[in-house]
Amino acid sequence: MNLSRRSYALIAALVLGLLALAYAGSRGARGGGGDGDAATWSAEDPCLKDVSVPPVEYQGPRLTGLAHGYASESHLGGRMRFTIDATITTDRRPLALRTPLAPGSVSVRVCAPHGKGLMAQARGLSPRSVKGAGARSGRIRVTRADPLYFTVELPRSALRNGYGMRDLVQSTPKPSSNDAADYPVLVLTFTDPGLDEPLVSVSYKPDSAPTAQALGAPPRAARPPSSTRS
Repeated sequence: MNLSRRSYALIAALVLGLLALAYAGSRGARGGGGDGDAATWSAEDPCLKDVSVPPVEYQGPRLTGLAHGYASESHLGGRMRFTIDATITTDRRPLALRTPLAPGSVSVRVCAPHGKGLMAQARGLSPRSVKGAGARSGRIRVTRADPLYFTVELPRSALRNGYGMRDLVQSTPKPSSNDAADYPVLVLTFTDPGLDEPLVSVSYKPDSAPTAQALGAPPRAARPPSSTRS
């Protein structure tokens, strides 16, 4: 059978096209862990969907988690303790709170990354090691320049589903990740009679509104939570 040069060219183009498609498919299957193919995290995560944090431009009282992690009671070992450091500040008018802070005013929830469920939860925890420059006669005056600092301990009984304290600060996949979305999410809630509503801090929360990632852009790599200690 005689084929013209044009026929040869068409056949060659078809073969090259099929090879290109095959290569792209195999590359996509292998690259599932890359930035462009990172696993999505639904904003409807049951562990986080009821969590509401104020917008960036909000100027009222704000709760911020500073550091969390586990350590033994002494350098010689002993009972492991998981503690969380936090601060309360305000950009608007000063906030007046009574000291000591109300017992049982802190709740903690730790959610597994990528919507994998609840890892730990505790309610009615009491803040301790309260510090603030504005403390006077049983009251503390919180301003932008003079925040309030406190520490709360997560009891071992808060752990769920066979998780250990180490799991609360490790990424998935292990042993480490460069993306904050791969780490457990710490949700901290503080209530007080001096507040109009509870203050909430979330270490990471997927956006519920459309974002560049939702429109097809690769997710931006983020550093692991710098507040994590062990």
